[in-house]
Amino acid sequence: MKEFQRSVWLGWCFTVIAGTLLHFLYAWTQENRIVGLYSAISESTWEHLKLLFFPSLAYTIWEYLWIGHRYPGYVLRRFQGTVLGMLTILALFYTYTGICGTNFLPADILVFLLGTTVTARYTWRNFQRCTPKRDWIGVLLFAAVAVCFGICSLWPPRFGIFLAP
Repeated sequence: MKEFQRSVWLGWCFTVIAGTLLHFLYAWTQENRIVGLYSAISESTWEHLKLLFFPSLAYTIWEYLWIGHRYPGYVLRRFQGTVLGMLTILALFYTYTGICGTNFLPADILVFLLGTTVTARYTWRNFQRCTPKRDWIGVLLFAAVAVCFGICSLWPPRFGIFLAP
């Protein structure tokens, strides 16, 4: 149990660092379209959700191989935590920018850290409530969201969350 708790918070650190690097990776690779499938290619809120999603997905794969396979339904719980973290980012970002009328970099960073924290905390608090034999649902949902990120990065809709603030 202590090992899993340590792993979840190690995942938090990994997600924060990898997510921060993903913010700049597209520019560093001179706008490589393949890199743009999983890193932020614009300042839209949708693109910034990738900064949580893809590091969380990568860590989920690694953690599953290391320790998560011992917990039935682990992948589904990690997916739920990741989505909850992304919803936290959306709610906090749109609430504070709605109140202030603009966004501020320190607040944006704090929102990302809080979203990442919600993901880790949810995973830690709920990993023992995993439903047996539901990992395949988590795998499918992670894959579906990853595909959605790719499609909407290549052909972004022209409204709301997909537009730069």
